[in-house]
Amino acid sequence: MKTLAFIHRSPFPNGGAEKVTMDLTSWLIKHGWRVFIIAKTIDDRLPAWIKNSDSVSVLTYNSLSHPQLARFIVEMSHLHNFDAIVVQGLWLRRIDIIRRKQSAPIIYCNHGVPLWQSIKKIRMCGQMRERTAKWPIVGHAIGWLSYRLSDYFRRRTINIYKMIYKNCDVMTQLCDAYTATMAEALGVPVDERMVTMYNSQPPAPINYSTEKRREVLYVGRMSYEDKRVDRLLDIWHRVERHHPEWRLRIVGDGRERPNLEAQAERLGLQRVEFCGATATPYEYYNTASILCLTSTFEGWGLVLTEAQQAGVVPMAFACSAGVMEILSPSWECGVLVEPFDIDAYAAALSRLMSDDDLRQQIAANCREKVKRYDLEHVGAAWEQLLDRVTRK
Repeated sequence: MKTLAFIHRSPFPNGGAEKVTMDLTSWLIKHGWRVFIIAKTIDDRLPAWIKNSDSVSVLTYNSLSHPQLARFIVEMSHLHNFDAIVVQGLWLRRIDIIRRKQSAPIIYCNHGVPLWQSIKKIRMCGQMRERTAKWPIVGHAIGWLSYRLSDYFRRRTINIYKMIYKNCDVMTQLCDAYTATMAEALGVPVDERMVTMYNSQPPAPINYSTEKRREVLYVGRMSYEDKRVDRLLDIWHRVERHHPEWRLRIVGDGRERPNLEAQAERLGLQRVEFCGATATPYEYYNTASILCLTSTFEGWGLVLTEAQQAGVVPMAFACSAGVMEILSPSWECGVLVEPFDIDAYAAALSRLMSDDDLRQQIAANCREKVKRYDLEHVGAAWEQLLDRVTRK
């Protein structure tokens, strides 16, 4: 029996990369693998099947520095005889220690837009330039500084990824466009060391109904930095009065929730329901007609494929190649809107809400397209990759 370790940063299983690990774990143990999940902490949503499985072990490392974490992984590799190590999106700056001190091949999986660590900082620099542009002397100085900082953040991020690439056997990206972008940034070829691995969509938890209610749905964290649910409330404010038979359901939680609830009240929204976090989002997918994402930043957007599988028409701003991969062609497998045009989004949403035949046709297309991401296809691709790196 071969042994694989997944390495995570976030509390497990809190996040998209963590969900991918659970899906792959379920597939791999059915195909003869033993799996170790190494995470910073474990929360109370860890599924019972993982807790009770003889083929899955969960280890925690709490608060460790990068060198300490690397040495911990090395120790676990020697103790449990890892055949392969998969680093799930963790920006492990001392991956070189793992490379030198143990022999298991390392697969590094990027679960976001290439170089995403620098994008937020560069965006902040741009905002700083905009805010100070009206002051000639100070604005010029701040503008010069922000350009220098943007260049520094990008170069620093690229250098860290070059170090990670040098010390891993394979680096994976979420779609072909990301693979090409990362290869160009690092100055390396797209070959067997730089590959595309789609996030998997597991089998549907229920037989989803094709009889949908007049519900618009949001599923995800409430985070201003990336999810921008406030935009969705502004959009709903534009369309609500024209579609009195429809309602908006917001599923999820986060530190932004009080601000969003206050915004809904301030806008006088009548048919908005804050449903809170849930372990069974499929109950909401089963009845909804449309899923809306209004994110500034989405590496892949697992909720988009979840919606497609359920026959819920997904729409989002075309904020990344990953989102465009899932929803293209627009108006056939979902709806893409030019970033970040609130009026255009509201018009597209209103069109969907008004046209039952259009929604049903797109929903049918979605059910077909999502099959390319199903767990059997993605699991088989992972098994081929693992077989290749462990034969070396």
